[in-house]
Amino acid sequence: MRSLTLAALAAFTLSHAAASAAPSDAGRLVFDVTRNGQPFGQHTVTVSDAGEGLRAQSRVALRANVGPVTVFRLEQTCSETWTGGVLAGLTCSTLKDGRRTQVRAEMRGGRLRVVGAEGENWFPLGAFPTSWWTRPPAGATTLIDTETGEPMRVRVTRIGRETIEVGGRRIAAERIRVQGTLTADLWYDTQGHWVGCEFTARGQRIAYRLATPLSAAPA
Repeated sequence: MRSLTLAALAAFTLSHAAASAAPSDAGRLVFDVTRNGQPFGQHTVTVSDAGEGLRAQSRVALRANVGPVTVFRLEQTCSETWTGGVLAGLTCSTLKDGRRTQVRAEMRGGRLRVVGAEGENWFPLGAFPTSWWTRPPAGATTLIDTETGEPMRVRVTRIGRETIEVGGRRIAAERIRVQGTLTADLWYDTQGHWVGCEFTARGQRIAYRLATPLSAAPA
């Protein structure tokens, strides 16, 4: 499950589109994650005020067992700093099937320098990380892989508005499709809150279901 962060997805170079997707509110999200309908783990995002900006802490913990044997394990923690509506700093630590990787990003010279296991990459300001609590704009083409620090080429498409069930009630939500290494569908409510995700990896259907009240969600 490549970069399942969501866990298989990324971040976006956006130019002027970044402003419309920039985070603005503190809050907390907890998603219960299932694999083929069975418990798989959790993905948590906590966003807090940090001076003139925001700090987002993400944690992903996923595990699949066959009997007593663990056949897949992913643990990732990320800390993001947002200033003036753009990503100003990022640190991620990922443990995937026994291999640990580190990614660090910082603003430098009007760009975003990202250092990962394969070396450094430079992104324009406006790049989004793969925490997904910020809505990816349609038309975005480049992602930052928070597992490796490498750019990931994607196609982001707006599918349209749908009615979905969240927390036992039905709400209107916008469906966004991200096509790259995987194809993932993301849902955001009318306020921009991230409320769901589904994708298939290695033939396994992965689904995110919001476990916290929608009123607590950051946007």
